[in-house]
Amino acid sequence: MTSQEMQSLAKEALEKMIVTLGFPSEVTIVPTDENSFKLAIASEDAGRIIGRKGQTLEALELVLNRIVKKNDENAPWVPVEIDGYSTGRTGAVPERGKDGRRPILDDDTIDQLTHMALDAAKEVRHWKKTKRLGPYLPAERRVIHTTLKDDPDVMTESIPVDEEGSRMKYVNIILKSQENG
Repeated sequence: MTSQEMQSLAKEALEKMIVTLGFPSEVTIVPTDENSFKLAIASEDAGRIIGRKGQTLEALELVLNRIVKKNDENAPWVPVEIDGYSTGRTGAVPERGKDGRRPILDDDTIDQLTHMALDAAKEVRHWKKTKRLGPYLPAERRVIHTTLKDDPDVMTESIPVDEEGSRMKYVNIILKSQENG
């Protein structure tokens, strides 16, 4: 699938999802570098499309990327943004380390994942409810797990995405007092 076809497929799929949800909006393709792009949504109902704590936008982005991956399994992640708000996933493929296996994450990505993990842990302590982050690649999950490994109140676990063969997994942050109950 060519880049143009992928962009067209992604834009059309996102437009159909948003129209089906009943939100009048406009979707535009925004090139991020020569091989990747993101989709930007303009709508009067931006808050409702983003949803509580970004959950609706995250779900839209996940479904969109499953549609794109179904048509081309080598397609990069397509980020979705609305009024400057995004889920934080960029679609950029991290460079590999000396062993050729483990990706190297840049400092900004590590900082972003660390802050997100700490914020999510605060939410879990406050609301006493499990919080699900992701889905993420193994290197990204490792940052979250490492950040919270010594936290006395919460623990983390990786949950597979329902997509067969996917390396992506969610990270659940769980209150330790609720792990058995």
